[in-house]
Amino acid sequence: MESKKLNQILINNFPNLQNKYNDEVSWQEGDSTGSHIVYGDVFTPYLVECITDKKIQEIKKAFNFDTEILSMQNKYSDEVVAFSVVESIAYLLEADDYLRSFLGSRTKVIFKEITES
Repeated sequence: MESKKLNQILINNFPNLQNKYNDEVSWQEGDSTGSHIVYGDVFTPYLVECITDKKIQEIKKAFNFDTEILSMQNKYSDEVVAFSVVESIAYLLEADDYLRSFLGSRTKVIFKEITES
């Protein structure tokens, strides 16, 4: 999957991130900006904010979104979720069993691989 498509999937699912997305990609390659950058600099900070503010519905939505991306079974999108999202929030997940309960099965596997390596 190419970055442009993966980035658009993010914005289609989280239209509230449109302004942050535009700010991020406007000085880079536009919609073709690498998804590691977009997810790492736009989606992950949003997820951390939701976790910090205990916005349970948004957290569930975000982890369901990760599950949907992983269900595509595309190497690039899997790597984006693993390294730009899960690895970036692993410290929050390690500290909170309740938060980990929202993870889908593939996300749990990724989290376990990250924390055990």
